[in-house]
Amino acid sequence: MLTTQETAQLLGVSVRRVTALIEAGDLQARKFGRSWAVDEESAREYATRERKAGRPKMGERNPANLERYTLMNREHAVLDFTYNRRTREVGDLSMREGLAWKPLGVGLVEKEPNRYDLAAWIRARSIPDLRPHLPNVLESANVGSASELMFSTFGLNLSDQYWFKPVGSDVRWADVNYFQNGYEEALGEALISGGRVKLKAKPTFSPDAATGGALAKTWVRRGGVDYLLKAGTGGENREPYNELLATRMLSRLLGEGEFVEYGLVERGGRMLSSCPTMIAPDTELVPAADVLCAFGVTEGRDAYRGYLDACSQLGVADAERALAKMIVADHLMMNFDRHTYNFGLVRNVESLDGYRTAPLFDNGCGFCCRATLGELARGRYLWESHPFNPYPSQQLALVNDFGWYDPGALSDFEDEIAEVLSMNPQLPDGFIGAVQRQFAKQLETVNDVAAEHGVR
Repeated sequence: MLTTQETAQLLGVSVRRVTALIEAGDLQARKFGRSWAVDEESAREYATRERKAGRPKMGERNPANLERYTLMNREHAVLDFTYNRRTREVGDLSMREGLAWKPLGVGLVEKEPNRYDLAAWIRARSIPDLRPHLPNVLESANVGSASELMFSTFGLNLSDQYWFKPVGSDVRWADVNYFQNGYEEALGEALISGGRVKLKAKPTFSPDAATGGALAKTWVRRGGVDYLLKAGTGGENREPYNELLATRMLSRLLGEGEFVEYGLVERGGRMLSSCPTMIAPDTELVPAADVLCAFGVTEGRDAYRGYLDACSQLGVADAERALAKMIVADHLMMNFDRHTYNFGLVRNVESLDGYRTAPLFDNGCGFCCRATLGELARGRYLWESHPFNPYPSQQLALVNDFGWYDPGALSDFEDEIAEVLSMNPQLPDGFIGAVQRQFAKQLETVNDVAAEHGVR
């Protein structure tokens, strides 16, 4: 690595010009505090680069930032594209013989993918920048961004069978996919603990590089089963306990297979939630965001009706009842985080059919997860619902099917609230009782609405 002063001397320009070249993407560099460290190979390549006439490809003046990949589904070549590492844009899409196996969310159904939806789909696949401990991990892996880390591991994960094959590479699905070959856990350890973990290989093969979400998390394989471990936020670490509490509640309301079961595990002196994967080697998770994109349900349209119409066209049985169960459960839990990437469908990855509703998962932001005692003491707790309406009462009003609901199933659930939340020694005094009272209000509301629909 070179300092900006050394780089300026090598290029025969000013330090200010070096900074401008870094910001424009012409030089590869990493920032440490307020100072830049420039990749020496990048600087020497720029110094000797032959300036070509004409407009740069994709507006990128540094060709080193442009990489060519084939989007694969298993061994099906879906399309070729160019990826700009600096801007995270895609271009030069070229359709391949396996186009039928494209992700549902990279363009309208029955239409060819477009570069904008493909770029958004790729962004959603990588670790978000706000993930705890990400800067340390990137430094350990010697990569500059989360998207670069994802591409270095071929974009492989445990939610589907898509991956990015570098054009010209002879790598095969059978040799790299995690379902058959397993994976390293060092990257996930760094992501969950925040420690500086020396990675065994570069790239390090881990599904964690292509697992989204804001909470610290990691995949582990135990006894041949893949489990996702998730930490909570702040010192009180509420989310893992809420996942267990949600499991207890859903086991009373729903049937087997309609929800993902979460437990608790201790790791490094901190409790994490743990759940087995819902995806098998022959299936893939299709987030609701991809369903809405495929059927053109854009912002401003009725997302609830649009999603149901899309499910009908895909042959999903009982989609309206499944949404009713999700909305009621989220209302009872006061879950503010049911965004369109944490519910959806499952389909057969090879035949691209057999669509069914995915089991309910990711319930840690319920049960007054971010509330203070002061907020809970002011009467009814005010929270914002998702994904169909920000007002909980209006979202609950979308439910017309209560034929599955048993009003007495949760009559004594306040006792389980106390049992589970009392496992968390970090909660402030009085918090558990406040959550019990808020839940009782939610249950009363749901039972009243169910009674209006003839269920008592």
